[in-house]
Amino acid sequence: MKGIRFYEEFTSDTRTKSEGNVVAVLVVNGRNGAGDYDAIAAVDARRPNAPVAGTPATSLYLRERCKRISEKRAREIHPRLFSYLRWSPQ
Repeated sequence: MKGIRFYEEFTSDTRTKSEGNVVAVLVVNGRNGAGDYDAIAAVDARRPNAPVAGTPATSLYLRERCKRISEKRAREIHPRLFSYLRWSPQ
């Protein structure tokens, strides 16, 4: 999917235990005035496949608590994200 990068969220910066959620970073929008990216992410990180909403995402958070993944993997981990985006599975 062009213009969007997907990042799996982890419970700590050791990136060993997944939260079961994905951050969709809208890189096509570039960075906002604060230097953050526009993103769509879980509202409640403690719940796998949690409901999502728009949010800023910092490069530091993505680097320390997330790992970039494929769209296919993102769809497996967080189907609710794709329901929100209204994109059907491929």
